[in-house]
Amino acid sequence: MSTATVVGAGIAGLTAAVGLHRTGWSVRVLEQEPEVRTSGTAVLLHRATVTGLESLGLGAGIRALAIPLTGLQVRTRTALPITPSRPRPGAVLIERADLVGLLRESLPEPALLLDHPVPAGGLPSACVDAALVVGADGIHSTLRDELFGSAYRAAATGTTVWRGTADLVTSGLTEYWGQRRRFGISSRPSGGTNWYATAVLPPSRPGAARADLEELRSLFGHWDAAVASTVARISEASVLRHEIFHLARRLPRYHLGNVALIGDAAHAMTPDLGRGANEAVLDAMSLVGNLEVHHRVDSALAAYDRSRRRTTQRTATGSAAVHTLIHRLPWQPIPNPCRGR
Repeated sequence: MSTATVVGAGIAGLTAAVGLHRTGWSVRVLEQEPEVRTSGTAVLLHRATVTGLESLGLGAGIRALAIPLTGLQVRTRTALPITPSRPRPGAVLIERADLVGLLRESLPEPALLLDHPVPAGGLPSACVDAALVVGADGIHSTLRDELFGSAYRAAATGTTVWRGTADLVTSGLTEYWGQRRRFGISSRPSGGTNWYATAVLPPSRPGAARADLEELRSLFGHWDAAVASTVARISEASVLRHEIFHLARRLPRYHLGNVALIGDAAHAMTPDLGRGANEAVLDAMSLVGNLEVHHRVDSALAAYDRSRRRTTQRTATGSAAVHTLIHRLPWQPIPNPCRGR
């Protein structure tokens, strides 16, 4: 039985591990944290992603825990429509913790090794001795550094993102754009509302305390009523905040030797198209599928690279372009001249 070591127990790594396990590989998953991270709000899964996860035996779990995405639209901060509301057939929203839980339950318990970081400058024996190594160690990937060097480290966009939940009823997913900021509201599978917000902020003073809720109210509390009412229901303790990074320089390939990079390790992108988790799952499914077709690992990894690199890098470029449109350009939407007639 061939052995595979997966570095990282996020959505990308766990999907790859489940797929490899189901096709007969002996799999070890190395996670640097003492626990698998499940924090975050709902994940939007597109139809192709759901189909891929169903092929891993997760269909019943997704149907039980996810809700359909009934519509997607973009509006100005004063609620004027920028795009019409569009249905997304087959797309669903699922809590990140639920998706991670489904994947984790599909692996034999001994396969997941927690508190196992990959040291910079050298790979652990679990990687060296494996026939295949899958780098799924995220935006700040150690394996990417080992393979391609520091020139391909993720770069900060200068944009801050906040995420959380609120006790409100919401239908579909709506984004509001304005003042070089964005606020998104979506249904939550377990009830209530998921929200996220992005803005470019001036550098904070060293040692200055962050008051996220106060900052959110200052930035978004005067926007459309749906945004303002959401902000008013946010509790400080529920707010997650981090800086947005992306892979500004494209990798020349997604594999080297017996190591393949997937997900954010391969193509970390801004969240503006909502494709990050989807591309991670599709990477994992492509990798597993090519390993089934090709008898040699090097041939399978080359085929995986051909099937995924161009597609994901185009998506990352498009996402970065939308990020620039929202946060960097001094634009104002042109009102619809037919509105109100």
